[in-house]
Amino acid sequence: MKTTRAVILGTLTSALVSLTPSALAGGSLDISLSNDVARIGYDATQMGSGLHISLAGLYDDDKGEMVSAGLHVVDVRPSTSNLYIGVGAKLFAFTTDNSDRYDDYSGVALGVGGFFRYSFPAAPDLSVAGYGYYAPPVISFADAENMIASDLRFQFALLPTARIYAGYRYNGIRFEDVDKRYKLGDGGHVGVTIDF
Repeated sequence: MKTTRAVILGTLTSALVSLTPSALAGGSLDISLSNDVARIGYDATQMGSGLHISLAGLYDDDKGEMVSAGLHVVDVRPSTSNLYIGVGAKLFAFTTDNSDRYDDYSGVALGVGGFFRYSFPAAPDLSVAGYGYYAPPVISFADAENMIASDLRFQFALLPTARIYAGYRYNGIRFEDVDKRYKLGDGGHVGVTIDF
């Protein structure tokens, strides 16, 4: 099982490095925590274009691990705009830990969707942000039949380059011959996003 996890992580990391443009407009580091779940992510946009890349890893102490790599196009509105959106796809790879109701599962799914961040004009330090992706059966592989990944958060800008937030994450994976979705890393969380 550890060999499978290492191969999946290595493959996704290599894919992201090969997609990384040479000129990135900074980026952001996102760290979120709850009692049993830790997630770290990196996002960057290529200078002079709307190409956006991301890489993230999630560890759930009770349920398993997941890594993702995304490629999006983003709206290149002026920096004074209150809305920032991107659409594209994210490749997810996961492994689950054996529990009373589930066996060990692993899989890969290509989710289609996007993300947004909206700052309130009356209070620009406050914003709402989120993402949502769906991977139908045709692009879900191994043990995955389909997958939903989503997150919604409310943020406060402590500094122009740092936001703290509280949010709720839902990652639901449907396995073949299993009635209920497997929830990996779901629930409330707090975190910080640092732009550089």
